[in-house]
Amino acid sequence: MRSLLIRATIVLLLFAGVGVGQWKLMAHLAEVEDVPPTPLVQPLATMPLELGPWQGEDREIEEPLMIGDQRLSRKYVHAGGQSLTLWMVYSGRGEDRDHHPEICMAVAGQPEDPSVRQTFAVPGDEHPVQQYRFGRTGNSQWVFYWHYTLPSITDGRELTPAQEWHRKLRRKTGSVTIEVFAPETAARDADGAREFVQQVDAAVRRILPEGSVRGSERKPVKYVGEE
Repeated sequence: MRSLLIRATIVLLLFAGVGVGQWKLMAHLAEVEDVPPTPLVQPLATMPLELGPWQGEDREIEEPLMIGDQRLSRKYVHAGGQSLTLWMVYSGRGEDRDHHPEICMAVAGQPEDPSVRQTFAVPGDEHPVQQYRFGRTGNSQWVFYWHYTLPSITDGRELTPAQEWHRKLRRKTGSVTIEVFAPETAARDADGAREFVQQVDAAVRRILPEGSVRGSERKPVKYVGEE
């Protein structure tokens, strides 16, 4: 009888220890749940209207595109006549990454020409920018896509590996998505758009917090209604 009592006591103590351990772990992880999203150094709206030989003009943003925390839609015209559109979205919770030209253009009925899909280097970061062409003969456009992942802020706290894992699992990292749309009307339009992309990237890095990382990979995105 005494042996059974000892065993039962040991089991209860083990369960109690596990319970206390779980409580301490949850309390430890909860410490980072109130850490706010990383803000931009300056609003997207402070992007220069003049980028080298390109002059910009803000465009109205339609309701379906009112995503993220800040948005910018702007038409830029080159001194030589080429025009294109710059689209930018900032989301403190990474919601901008839920949208991607491969999906959005397909939904709009614009097929891709995969033979010209490629990445190209842009100064300032080792990660390249993605190039696409969508549309049909006589009505096509070049699309350039990239994004910046913002660093996490911790209000001066040094996070443990468990807290870092928990934060990434519970909350997406803030980011900025950038897209350039360039109608194809002449042979040099793609080259002109690539030059513009470099101007945009150099300017946008002035409004991003230090430690932001460029990328152009696509996260898994589903069509609306896809099972």
